[in-house]
Amino acid sequence: MQTTIEATPITLAPGKGAARKLRASGKVPAVIYAGGQAAQRVSVTAKAVTDAFDKSKNRNMVLHVQVGGTSFPCIVREAQRHPVSREIIHFDFMDVTADQPVQALVPLLPTGKAKGLGAGGRLRIVRRELKVAGPASRIPATLEIDVSDLDIGDDVRVSKVATPEGIRVIFDVDFAVFAVDGKKEG
Repeated sequence: MQTTIEATPITLAPGKGAARKLRASGKVPAVIYAGGQAAQRVSVTAKAVTDAFDKSKNRNMVLHVQVGGTSFPCIVREAQRHPVSREIIHFDFMDVTADQPVQALVPLLPTGKAKGLGAGGRLRIVRRELKVAGPASRIPATLEIDVSDLDIGDDVRVSKVATPEGIRVIFDVDFAVFAVDGKKEG
């Protein structure tokens, strides 16, 4: 599924005033970073980008940002939000190719019911997302981790997280991502 987002080059001078005018017109400023080229300032409709993510359920998907007659396959590097209203106020897009290695944060999703929960334990989520590296087109929407075998005192370490082929988890220390806490009965 290819998702194309229309973008317009920004001709206004940089600064808060120009950004406010863009936002008042329903657009948000954005920057496209392409390797070896100068950053390109554009404006996009925030709703178009968020709708694409809502539809795909993958915040690491490759979007095709159309500027004039040129299409840039990009991933969203950062989406800045207003601290109070939480509205998106700026996007940073990074131009990628399908096989280009990138780093991204991928949400973790526990599946199954830990057997330690039946004995009075509680599933503790230590990490909600992990940094992964791999080809941009293969970055998963989520990493599912089966917690069914976890008893009280057990945990799942980052080194045991299964990833799709070509994707690797980046970590320095083998930390726990999920654990079952509580007192053992008896």
